[in-house]
Amino acid sequence: MDQPFNSSGTLQMPHDSLYSYTEADLAKAYSEIAPQLFDSVAEANKDTDAPRMLIVAGVQGSGKTYLLEKSLLPGGSYKDFIRPYIPEYRTHHPQYAQMIGHGVLHAYEHTERFIWDLGKKIFKDAFSKNYNIIIESALDNIDFAGLPADAASKGYQFDVHLIGCKREFAHLSTIERALKSIEGREMERFVGISNIDGSMANAQSILSEVENACATSVGSRITLYERGFGVLRDRRVVCSSLCTKPSELVAQPITDESGASIQPERHAMTIVRNPEANKPCAFDNYVRLVNAPIVSLDERCETVKAAHLALAKAERCEEPVPHRVFNDLSAYIVKYVFR
Repeated sequence: MDQPFNSSGTLQMPHDSLYSYTEADLAKAYSEIAPQLFDSVAEANKDTDAPRMLIVAGVQGSGKTYLLEKSLLPGGSYKDFIRPYIPEYRTHHPQYAQMIGHGVLHAYEHTERFIWDLGKKIFKDAFSKNYNIIIESALDNIDFAGLPADAASKGYQFDVHLIGCKREFAHLSTIERALKSIEGREMERFVGISNIDGSMANAQSILSEVENACATSVGSRITLYERGFGVLRDRRVVCSSLCTKPSELVAQPITDESGASIQPERHAMTIVRNPEANKPCAFDNYVRLVNAPIVSLDERCETVKAAHLALAKAERCEEPVPHRVFNDLSAYIVKYVFR
């Protein structure tokens, strides 16, 4: 899910007629979350500190939350950042106990508007006071394209992590994630390939604005990752660039899986901005990674195996699995089986 807000907080979600909540319910949830959230971090000093924004972006199933929680947050560099959305906030819906009785898929679906409104409220408070903020973006809301420029105008510095995940891998990952979440009684949903394609339709506008904002804020960094089948399941860094002065992004050395440093001239892709190359290029690299075809025998075999395993789990799932999930998994098997 993309972040439920832009800087003006104007986004509205569809009304859920089955489970209503009031502004008072929203205020109550906010009052339960906000004190601990905001008291644990310091407001940026407007005279000495540039507020920072960590953006982790990629389509559904690309591994944003895993990268954030397993790699970025444990390092301690973002301990003083506000995170406007985490799944646990959904439990603050006034009718959550009633929802969860119908299963985690049902609870996820019917807490959508609530979590968007709550996240928007947390974000607006943090953004207005120049707190450091963490944003996870699935690129599924075009309104997000307006945020980077607004943040840059307020003096925010950006640390962007962009995951270019192969389309089929991302879709299979969302199915595997949903099935695992149901087993663990965690809230999740099944994402259709159309949702991923919808995010890709927004990607150029959003990523170009993110890159432009990075290029205007000295000290900002943008890092591109590749993820897919085989050795790419654990993700690898493709390139990383730093804003050294306004309107310039300079390619930086990266570290490979063995710990060796790779200089920019050896990178397969680069994100560079300077007077001679002053147009956004992150999206061009990103879309190449997402749309890369599955051609090798190893990749085809892994795709078929993953689809078979997910199909078996779906058939045993304790909650109703949408018919389209079975259709999609069967289609992957037919398409990629070795003939």
